[in-house]
Amino acid sequence: MQIGSAVANAFSADLSVVYVGDRPKDLLSGGVKLAGNALLNWEINHPGVDVLRWAYRRLQDWNFIDPSLEQFDPTNLVADADRIRVILPHVHGEKISLIFREGDPVDQLRKETEDRDYILTIVGGGSRKRLTRHLAQFVDTSILFVKNFDPDWNYKVLLCVDDSPATKRAVIFGSRVAQHFKTPVDLLTVSKTQRFGKGYRGAAHWARRYLDRQNIACEQHLKTGDPVTVFTDFAGTEHILIMGKSKMNPLKAFIKGTKPAKTVLKAHGPVILVK
Repeated sequence: MQIGSAVANAFSADLSVVYVGDRPKDLLSGGVKLAGNALLNWEINHPGVDVLRWAYRRLQDWNFIDPSLEQFDPTNLVADADRIRVILPHVHGEKISLIFREGDPVDQLRKETEDRDYILTIVGGGSRKRLTRHLAQFVDTSILFVKNFDPDWNYKVLLCVDDSPATKRAVIFGSRVAQHFKTPVDLLTVSKTQRFGKGYRGAAHWARRYLDRQNIACEQHLKTGDPVTVFTDFAGTEHILIMGKSKMNPLKAFIKGTKPAKTVLKAHGPVILVK
């Protein structure tokens, strides 16, 4: 959450903090659909309220919410479709939403993002194989997986470039990250064989020209081997690794896994998958 608030602050973006909890067995089947005066009882009966209160206080600690504002008040929670939310002002004017949902994490994050204008979803870990694969495949935004994150942002950007449809968007997204944090970029293209095909060579050439036009310092690398292994070994813990999301057929992706999801699982540091 601290990383999310820093990213939102850096790019003057709205921030939503979403907590997905289990459905308590001792509540009526309505779960978060409970509304009206039922919300007044949540402070006692529902652990989700404690999580939202914790998030509120942490954002105050980081000066993302004005510390002079009154303390978190559960009576201000609003029932909104299948979620509970409270909207708060950012100290610089952007909108903050604290949101609680119940159910399966992937399903609830998919529902949260599919009808709303989210650009980036930030999640922790990336070490649970099934959860990581499903987040990468079914959450319809770009995703930052936070692994071994350095809060001082002492990173270079590693852009993984190939001939996939999302590569150009990944390069554009990565250039904006590099520009804001004033960090150099490594461009990395990996072939499984000794031959780099026309698509790979064209994508690498385009990426280098794009960064040059943006006046971003970069080094280009062409390597051979298993792409996932080369990506993660090259990135180490010194890079934010950025690559495009897969458009593989969902059934095929479920059975075989995708290169981006495998990269997240094997990575030693943070990874951004760009939609």
